[in-house]
Parts: sequence; structure tokens; C-alpha cells
Amino acid sequence: MVSYRQMGEKSFEERELILELFPGTSPELWPPGEILYYRDQEARVHIEESPLHLILEPLEPTGSTTPIVCAACHRHISRAAAQFFRFGVGQDARHFRYVALCRDTESCSGIAPPARLREILLRGILP
Repeated sequence: MVSYRQMGEKSFEERELILELFPGTSPELWPPGEILYYRDQEARVHIEESPLHLILEPLEPTGSTTPIVCAACHRHISRAAAQFFRFGVGQDARHFRYVALCRDTESCSGIAPPARLREILLRGILP
């Protein structure tokens, strides 16, 4: 990340400048920022890259034993170690997308490439 200073004034990141000067810029064109990937107390998964925030709702487990590939970290995991989630697409959120992620979000977040998390996030924000 690049920071800019003007004669002892507040420091701004490149991403903040773009959003301030060009507010209509598509999120796909923003420079990468810090991506947060975590599970809350209600078992929902959050993916955030300020100012974007996507909340994925957990779905009921299925009875299948087929292994799955985690959408975030791309590891092959057993069905017992995976969980399916859904999230609304766009502002009206009438359409849903579904992903399979590791149940152990903490270990997954240490392995998941930021670009992959950003891709999932943008799929929920952009129609």
C-alpha cells in the first residue's frame, strides 16, 4: 500500500484517495486493501475489505460424504470439515450464490489467498 503525505498533514492510503477523488470507481479496480475473514457468534462468515462487507449465512449440513474443495483456501476437505453458505447478490439480494468453506475459519483464513477472498466478496457485492 502506498501512503501520501502533504506537509505534515494526515497520511492517506492510495485506496482512500481513489475513493475520495473518484467515488464511482468499480470495486474491481480498487487497489488491494486488508481483507478480514472471520466467523461471528451466530456462525455466519464475514468477508470485509473496507468499505465492502459480505455476510455469508450458514446452511444446514447435508448427509453426503463426498469430499469438497473449499472456495477460500482451495484445499480438499471432508464433508464433515466443510460447511455450505449462501449470500445475496447485489443490493436487492434477491438472488443467492452458494459456496463451501472450511468449518475451521481461523485455519482457513491463514491459508486462503487474499485475491480469492476478494473474489468471493466481489461476487456478493457486484451483480
